[in-house]
Amino acid sequence: MKNISSWEPSKFIFNPKTQHWAANPAHVSPGSWYLVGLYVAAYERVIRAYACGHLLDLGCGMVPFYGLYKDQVSENTCIDWENSMHPNPYLDVVADLNQPFPLPDRQFDTVLCTDVLEHIADPFTFMAETARVMAPNGHLLLTVPFFYWLHEAPYDYYRYTEFALRKMCADNGLEVVELQAYGGYPDVLLDLLNKGVASKRWAVKSLLYFAKFFQKTGVYRRVRAKSEAKFPLGYVVVARKGSF
Repeated sequence: MKNISSWEPSKFIFNPKTQHWAANPAHVSPGSWYLVGLYVAAYERVIRAYACGHLLDLGCGMVPFYGLYKDQVSENTCIDWENSMHPNPYLDVVADLNQPFPLPDRQFDTVLCTDVLEHIADPFTFMAETARVMAPNGHLLLTVPFFYWLHEAPYDYYRYTEFALRKMCADNGLEVVELQAYGGYPDVLLDLLNKGVASKRWAVKSLLYFAKFFQKTGVYRRVRAKSEAKFPLGYVVVARKGSF
């Protein structure tokens, strides 16, 4: 990663009290405070469990996950498309991710791709290229939203079901090790309420205060467990390439 010494946390910050990463309100829009606070735990778990070796941060943005994986990898390479309005100082490779990646075959032990696939107009080429650059026995850590509003328009193309994700992995020789939905029906409702009051920070803070206590109730846990298969906010996928 270029300019690695100047990297600073952005979307996520480390909470010394909980010893976990959390949403950073200074960098996350109020309309996403609930969602980001929910999914960061799911993202952190798989990164802690699987990130190693030479990691490719694919569609990296401002590399918000670097703080989570930096102590587990030997090297990280950052690739994303060019943004002339806000130049990215961390990019090693600037590329159109709808085209073949300008990267060698079988190079990366870990590929991290978080909330990028929905913005790819040609996801089939993208997944084939992802598999191509993975080293044998390497892991893909992929996250996508499902029940989520349009964002980064007009570059918001798709939402993926569990079945689409499994097929795309299988079609490219990747074995799904984990596929976990995050969120459920109550989380979809809370996220919609969050977005509905996003213009008033006091209302968002009040909602999150309520949500914090609601999440501790048996009602929340039961409804979420029963509904996450049909009402997921998104998915976290871990897929492994074979030893070939």
